[in-house]
Amino acid sequence: MRKPLTFIALAVFAMVGCSKKNAPAQDCVKYEKVNVSRIDKASSGTDGATTVYFNVNNGCGQFHKFNEKKSGNTRTITVEAVYKGCMCTMDIPERKAAYNFTEKTPGTYYLKFVSGENDYQIDTVIVK
Repeated sequence: MRKPLTFIALAVFAMVGCSKKNAPAQDCVKYEKVNVSRIDKASSGTDGATTVYFNVNNGCGQFHKFNEKKSGNTRTITVEAVYKGCMCTMDIPERKAAYNFTEKTPGTYYLKFVSGENDYQIDTVIVK
């Protein structure tokens, strides 16, 4: 009689000790600005978008969004990557995303994609 009660008490203790409530919360999502490695200009694309290539720091890295700053007819654009996952491969893959320029006012526009400190990949778009 004593052995089954001891076994049940140990089993309950083990289950309570492994509760997820006691485990520290792991935040495995991180956002980071990344540099653009190259672009395929909008004029060469079939849909009028500029294809932007960038490297992420590990296999969990994916495109998140473009951050844009306007100054007259110049747009300075940075790429923000998102890293989702606690265990990632240690490679440095190249990813790509399409940047769609939606200005309707006629003129010549300069898209400056940040590829380093004071370094840019530039696309010129003419809106008629």
